[in-house]
Amino acid sequence: AGDDCLAPRDRLLAALDTPGAGELVHPWFGRLTVTAGECELSHARNELGMARFNLVFIDGMLEFPAQSPNTRRALAAQAPSLLGSIKERFNTAMAPVDLARQRASVVRSAVSGALGFALKFLSPGTALGSDISGLLSSLMNGPGAFADSLLSGISGLERSFSGYGSSGSFSGSAAKAAAVSSLPASAPVPADPEVATIQRAVIALVQDAALLDVLLDMAEVPVAISQGVNAPAAVDVQLAQQGATVAVGSEVETVVPVADDVLAVRDSISEALWSVAGESPPEHFGTLSEARVALDRHLTEVARSGVGLRGYAPAETVSALVLAHALYGDALRSGEIVARNRVRHPGFVPATELQVAKT
Repeated sequence: AGDDCLAPRDRLLAALDTPGAGELVHPWFGRLTVTAGECELSHARNELGMARFNLVFIDGMLEFPAQSPNTRRALAAQAPSLLGSIKERFNTAMAPVDLARQRASVVRSAVSGALGFALKFLSPGTALGSDISGLLSSLMNGPGAFADSLLSGISGLERSFSGYGSSGSFSGSAAKAAAVSSLPASAPVPADPEVATIQRAVIALVQDAALLDVLLDMAEVPVAISQGVNAPAAVDVQLAQQGATVAVGSEVETVVPVADDVLAVRDSISEALWSVAGESPPEHFGTLSEARVALDRHLTEVARSGVGLRGYAPAETVSALVLAHALYGDALRSGEIVARNRVRHPGFVPATELQVAKT
């Protein structure tokens, strides 16, 4: 109020519009750090020299959630286009082949390595046959139907994330990806050009199917939600917010991802994708490249949300429970130390250099 009320009115409006928190001097509560909320300004003809404000303040600094891309969904979205590209590649490769002219024994010799890989690593493939003979029979009777059944079994498989540990799906995917790259080198090239064409097509199909299986598994891996730079939330809380669960028996696994492990898995799968893409037709190369980019982005986010490793050497032999409590204030993390360092007995952790999580 006053003859010069317009100038302080404008200064107050400018202060209210300034982003972030500010200091409010309250007549009863003193100095407070607040964030400006709703503001109503009014003037009246019979109140010249006065501007009325009706203000709402929020105690403290108001924080808004930052937007970030859902890398899990972006990776899962690559599956349909990759599935269609795999089928098209296989059908195009098998189109000039007349399987009726080929002897089953010769074809078996050429593709037994690839079919054995499918039986070992692609559990849905066993629906086509319980052994190599069953898979070979499906292939000889209808290659298109064989590919459709194999791929539909993989894409339709119900998946769940089973943890970051050595027995979980995460590390198993890395082993599968590493085996994909070596599959062509293990197969001797047949002398018959048509049998060699069948061999290349089947090997490429099995490689593509394995990579599709791995990508779908990786799309189930959650990005941990950090509560702070050095204080990531417990994984059961993170996964609840991400819509996933990690069950280990009747317990819920509460370890956070280790960044080093996640990056190693990412690089292994990415290398397998690049290896297969390099031997693919241009159209399929593009599809695999897009999937590889989506995979790298997602697992990089997973690694960023995890914890790093550091070296630690106990002064003397100690129980894993005691060591976990000393390092983290949480004795329940003893299993994490035992598994990572392959300790023979959790009651006797040796006084040697160990790899432990930083937080």
